[in-house]
Amino acid sequence: MRKFSFFSLFFGISFLLFENTAHAQGAGCPGDGSLGDVICNTVESFSTTPGLLTGFSYLCGLVLGFMGIMKLKDHVESPNQVPIWDPIKRFIAGGAFFTLPQVMMAVWETVANNVDVLDSDNGNYNTAGVSGGGLDQKLVALMQDVFVPMQYLITGFAWLAGIVLVMIGISRLLKSEQEGPRGPLGFGTIMTFLVAGVLLSINNILGASVFSMFNTGTLAYAELTYTDGMDGDAVGHANAVIGAIMAFVAIVGFVSFVRGFFILRGVSEGNSQASMMAAVTHILGGALAVNLGGVIQAVQNTLGITQYGLTF
Repeated sequence: MRKFSFFSLFFGISFLLFENTAHAQGAGCPGDGSLGDVICNTVESFSTTPGLLTGFSYLCGLVLGFMGIMKLKDHVESPNQVPIWDPIKRFIAGGAFFTLPQVMMAVWETVANNVDVLDSDNGNYNTAGVSGGGLDQKLVALMQDVFVPMQYLITGFAWLAGIVLVMIGISRLLKSEQEGPRGPLGFGTIMTFLVAGVLLSINNILGASVFSMFNTGTLAYAELTYTDGMDGDAVGHANAVIGAIMAFVAIVGFVSFVRGFFILRGVSEGNSQASMMAAVTHILGGALAVNLGGVIQAVQNTLGITQYGLTF
């Protein structure tokens, strides 16, 4: 009964953490059978996966605890053949697997807490002048439908990936120093925990990256500055398309930002197909894409063409 209580506690904590992170953008399923609803429902169907991973982690802890006891027995009987470190590292790894949610929280708090960075309701994108049935209306309708669910999907994926990386990092404690970067204290193992913390706090890390470069949040609401020769309807249609494009680029930037940290971990693992330049490009490029408005404004100010560009 006590084991069941422990398992239930771990399952509940992991489920709540996933739910809080996945809904960090204030997302909700549209409920109208659209693409956004399909994406949202797909993420919802994986909402219990953290509990499954926690249950598997609990079983791993049981097995490692038993193996640690057996290794301790072997050490007592043959101390020259079985070093004391063999049972100790199994006890440490088993204890970490037993307390996976607490380890996750420690990694999460080490890097950052979760905050919003992208808009949760498209409210900051200029879509007021969209036409009744033109191509601009179709583009705006698409982005309004998938913008929030895609954030939901990316954040949920990052959270699950963070849990898996924490489990991988714990399992590295069983390896020997001969493993190099993948050993217990290897650079790859350290980066596995750090990248896990980043993925568990991906919104905060992205927000901090944007603020570090622009010293402000995202600039999304844009209007054409130079509109000579255009009537009011044409201006409204153009502004609506600009808003939809900026929302699309923000989602692409979010994906690129997350991918950059996976590449960074690959570099630390010694993966010959991963490069530090590619990781930095994805991370910085993703942050710039999320705040495309800030980039456009900076270029306009640099070239002195604010009277012809966009007003934010």
